Amino acid sequence: MMRNLAFAVLSIAAVCHAQTVPAPVAAPASQPWQPMTGKERMERYWKESFASPGLYFASTGSAIGSQFGNDPPDWGKTGSGYAKRAASNFGRFSAQIAIHEAGAAALGLDPRYRNCECKGFFPRTGHAFKWTLVTRDNKGNIRPNAPVFAAAYGSGMISTLWYPDRYNPLTDGIRVGHQQLALEVGVNVLREFGPELKRTLRHVTPHFLRR
Repeated sequence: MMRNLAFAVLSIAAVCHAQTVPAPVAAPASQPWQPMTGKERMERYWKESFASPGLYFASTGSAIGSQFGNDPPDWGKTGSGYAKRAASNFGRFSAQIAIHEAGAAALGLDPRYRNCECKGFFPRTGHAFKWTLVTRDNKGNIRPNAPVFAAAYGSGMISTLWYPDRYNPLTDGIRVGHQQLALEVGVNVLREFGPELKRTLRHVTPHFLRR
């Protein structure tokens, strides 16, 4: 499980060094918080999903981890098996984003991550973890982030529909949901440290690979 998560997070991180490719969407802490409009929600959904290179890199990157682990074994370690795993990841991640964004809109909750105004690795990491579990409503009050849980476990259960028949939407779906929730925490950590990560990757990336 952790291997797949690492491949997914590193795949998203890999696109953050390119100046022409946006990092996962996060709101800067310096901007005053404002509730989202319907138009902003639609634009965010598009940027987070099909218009985001991160979705495609995460789908193909995490499939490499599944390929090494031969998960599920029914698909084998062939090129066809890798294609099935990448397509499965794409479907699961797309469902997770759709459920999260739609749920947040229906409940009047803010799906955005806001960077911490604090300094230091542990306070900022704690902030990323906390604001995966909670968010703000349209009045700015802190509320449990129900859509992120619905998205993680809902997409996990949905993904078992195209898995081999022996996979159960409840037991295996919940297991996959745990992975999805852990991945959401990892992405928020990436959002928190994105500016520093982008500068570091740019320094260590060969010049001919930079954009």
